[in-house]
Amino acid sequence: DVGYGNGAPLFDINTGTYDPAQLVNRSFESIISTGGEVRARLHGKDWPVGEPSGIKVINNDSVAHGKPNNCIMNTSFIEGNYLDDSVIKPVLCSSDFQTHKRFKVLMLPSTVEGIANGSFGKPIDFFFNLDPSDSSTAQVRYQVLQKIDNYTGKRLDGYSIEVLDAKGNKNPALTLSLGAGEGDDKGDIWEKDELANFSHGLWGPIDDHFPVPGFFDNLRAYYPVTLAADRQSLSYYGDMLGGNYQALFGNWLPSVNAPTGIFFDSDNDPSTDADLVAFYGDPLNTGEDGWHRGKSDNWAEVSALQVEEWLNDTVHHYTEEVIEDTLNLGINYIVEVGDNTALGNQFIIRIRPHVSADQTTPPTGVEPTDPTDPGTDLPT
Repeated sequence: DVGYGNGAPLFDINTGTYDPAQLVNRSFESIISTGGEVRARLHGKDWPVGEPSGIKVINNDSVAHGKPNNCIMNTSFIEGNYLDDSVIKPVLCSSDFQTHKRFKVLMLPSTVEGIANGSFGKPIDFFFNLDPSDSSTAQVRYQVLQKIDNYTGKRLDGYSIEVLDAKGNKNPALTLSLGAGEGDDKGDIWEKDELANFSHGLWGPIDDHFPVPGFFDNLRAYYPVTLAADRQSLSYYGDMLGGNYQALFGNWLPSVNAPTGIFFDSDNDPSTDADLVAFYGDPLNTGEDGWHRGKSDNWAEVSALQVEEWLNDTVHHYTEEVIEDTLNLGINYIVEVGDNTALGNQFIIRIRPHVSADQTTPPTGVEPTDPTDPGTDLPT
């Protein structure tokens, strides 16, 4: 594990406890290595919501809409029931919306080093051990609650996921699903624009969870990923569809080119998401950068004086930060595990980023930063 934020996390690995001096802007991540090379960092939600950062497997939960009652998810906890509270309650597959169920895989520059533009990058592998005493050959399905984040330093335009057995081979006892025809009344579990999409709060329509349209657009921004005929891989690369992400920023941004925004923390609670109220860029294509409100406000200009007043407001809570959700692709898929013995009592989920053939000039309003500097570039 590595620390980032305002100093190293004050966590005792022997006792599993935090020092009272632990701050909300201190956290740590798990290193993911493949072939001895660090390829990614595993990140959940900052302390105390999602620490220690990791992945957990839930079996026999109660879920709806035809989703599996098992899932692979983030190690987060219910508000008021964190690790340092008297009663601890972990988040489950069926937990409420916005309880931080997704683990985030920060794909690093090593995944694209030496890779030609327009090609798939190096693999990031996750190994899952299976119960060697389980002799059942019945298929068990796991929904994977995950995001993949572009910290590669290059623009991406898609990704692939494969499932492999303990020997690193494809195996008929291990398959994938995108939930087509598997939902209630034989409908699809997810719509096409929900399989690989960016933050609904930035790109998405009004619905039961979001009372206002996305800041940048009321259309989802997504990749239309498809499942291979053998059901052992899924992939997509090409143009982003739906909302105006690509029109505003070009294809999938790396962290070094993430835009900056002004966020308002309406409940003064760092464990919840703050609202984006303005961003720095040129949405009207005037040739000049500036602060602007969102699309539903017709990209109204925000004066430098207003920004200064926000950031100096001691009553309300405004901050200037990188809009990290422009990097984070939320993905939905299901892993189907059959005979444990046939798989060698282990399986692998392999992720590869796809490097865009178009590595154009960074979007306006963005100042490049160091993609490997955890003090300035990783989410806090």
